[in-house]
Amino acid sequence: MPDTEMIALAFEIQVYTALLLKFYNNSLEGRLRARGLAISALQHSILRMLEHETLTISEISKRLGLEPSTVLRSLDALERKGLALRGRDARDRRRNPLHVTDEGRRFLAEVPVIAADDPALLALRHIGPEAGGRLRDLLKEFILQSPDGQVVVPQMEALKQQQEK
Repeated sequence: MPDTEMIALAFEIQVYTALLLKFYNNSLEGRLRARGLAISALQHSILRMLEHETLTISEISKRLGLEPSTVLRSLDALERKGLALRGRDARDRRRNPLHVTDEGRRFLAEVPVIAADDPALLALRHIGPEAGGRLRDLLKEFILQSPDGQVVVPQMEALKQQQEK
């Protein structure tokens, strides 16, 4: 395939994945607002990550592909709301591990990541589990080719296994 066609294809994939993320985030933020919970989809994602493991701002920013300053602003808001807490690493004073508070865990229990009426879940039901599995596998393969993919995909696989326990 000529480079011009590959560039056009890459652009289409970029647009479709951005739209998919927007659909997920809009649905989640709607569920959060409906329950009177004033946090963003990004803050919710950070809490979900911390629900299963202790991470630093650097680790979260790498996994999400965001600048540490963006993650820091979200974390500051979560701390002000009493949902997350920065700790201290006794072995490395420069490292500040992040934790979900008990209030944060209660908060997460109130809002599912994906609801039964989520547009993305409805679309997945429409294409079926086999096509959905192929889509997931293609996205994973695609992400593995990115600079951080070799780190992020194994972390996601480990998290998935942890959640299944």
